[in-house]
Amino acid sequence: MGGKGSEFLQNNFLSVWHHFLSFEIERSKVAVKAWGSANGYLVFQVIAWHHIVILTAKSDSKFRGDAVDLWYKFSKFGFETNTVLTYTLIAELTSLSIETVRRQVKKLVDSKWVSYSKKNGVIYNPSEENNNYLANKFNKKEVANLGIFLDLIEKRKSSFNN
Repeated sequence: MGGKGSEFLQNNFLSVWHHFLSFEIERSKVAVKAWGSANGYLVFQVIAWHHIVILTAKSDSKFRGDAVDLWYKFSKFGFETNTVLTYTLIAELTSLSIETVRRQVKKLVDSKWVSYSKKNGVIYNPSEENNNYLANKFNKKEVANLGIFLDLIEKRKSSFNN
């Protein structure tokens, strides 16, 4: 089960895993502060994932800059999608109860991060303030920190393969 990456982690677990956990802890700390609670963060993470999956379907580019441009473009002009993000799907993806998801979505609606209707489900609210925070602050930092972790993996991999 697993491939070369899994084998690498099995053979280098103690030298890399705490770095991964540090990345996750730092990301979670910032996210909990931004979205008010661990549950709020989990729910918003699924909402952001849903939004980026829709954007990904509209572009062949792999570059972050193109993704950010697309994020802003769709924020201004909107986009058509057949997918609806429901409380049930969010509950399944986060392992939270539907009632907890409903309460967290209500808080996100009140703080203008998302909108909700039975017909359209939960939708990210792409205000300029929200977009600037996500694209220019939160995601920029998370990409930089993940890059540091991946650099560490590559360094360890090169010594593992030699």
